[in-house]
Amino acid sequence: MRLTDMSEFDAVIAWAEPIIATIVTRHRTEEQPLTWRLIHSIEGEVLDELNRADDLKPAYINLIKHSGILNYPLNDDPVDFGKSNAIACAFAMIYEAYHRLH
Repeated sequence: MRLTDMSEFDAVIAWAEPIIATIVTRHRTEEQPLTWRLIHSIEGEVLDELNRADDLKPAYINLIKHSGILNYPLNDDPVDFGKSNAIACAFAMIYEAYHRLH
């Protein structure tokens, strides 16, 4: 996929959207909430796929992943961002896709 008319960040988002949809579809199960452990796992798969793309720079891929600054849990509780508006881009995209496809 060549995305030469976009910013690098927009290109990463464009690549990530179908990858997230595919991975979420594979992981989702009926009546199962999206857990913190699962969102971390899906994010890892998405990042692995994006890092395989020759057209994307790792620095821009890193912009969508969660940082160590926001301490997201890694457990089997359902994902709840509360009223936070500081959500890692990949997590927001995964959350939205999971609930749209669920």
